[in-house]
Amino acid sequence: MNLTKNRLAALLLALVLTLSLGAALAETAEEAPVSDHFFAGMKLTNLDGTPFDTSVFLGKPILLNIWATWCPPCIGEMPHLDELAKEYDDKINIIGLHSEGLTVTEAGEVMPDAEKNELAMALQADLGLTFPLVNPDITLLVLMNDPQYGVNVSVLPTTWLIDSEGYIRDIITAAKDKEGWAQVIDEFLLKMEAEEDGKNEG
Repeated sequence: MNLTKNRLAALLLALVLTLSLGAALAETAEEAPVSDHFFAGMKLTNLDGTPFDTSVFLGKPILLNIWATWCPPCIGEMPHLDELAKEYDDKINIIGLHSEGLTVTEAGEVMPDAEKNELAMALQADLGLTFPLVNPDITLLVLMNDPQYGVNVSVLPTTWLIDSEGYIRDIITAAKDKEGWAQVIDEFLLKMEAEEDGKNEG
């Protein structure tokens, strides 16, 4: 019975996400007149349901770490990311994306998953995390689940490295320690700097 319900829920989620994509993308574009930055136009929320200020996506690269409470490697690397978020604050924004923050009801309504968000907030408190942990909106949920866009999340943790213009430049599907993430960040920032220098020279 549980397996059947899970399969039905998965099918329902896929259907709802597929049907919602066009409207979600259009709505995002219409409601973000201040910028054509894709991620800055999203309606993300904090774990407690309050709006998240997506203007942080503007002007700096983003490390978007996608995680879940049931994922030990995700939890293991969070304190490292939290430390790096402070150390690299002036160079890159590090954000944790709670992959299970939304759920789809039997009626097809997409809404916050209260139980899983409570677990996520408890984890946040237990680890003393201060870097932002957010829930996706419908647009981001579609990108995470639909393989046709080439950035779907099939394993956790998955991390998107996003440039200052809102483009996903690299995808990492492994957990890392502090030293490993520092190396990734340094290399990414150097790459972005070299590209910017090339534009200026051109």
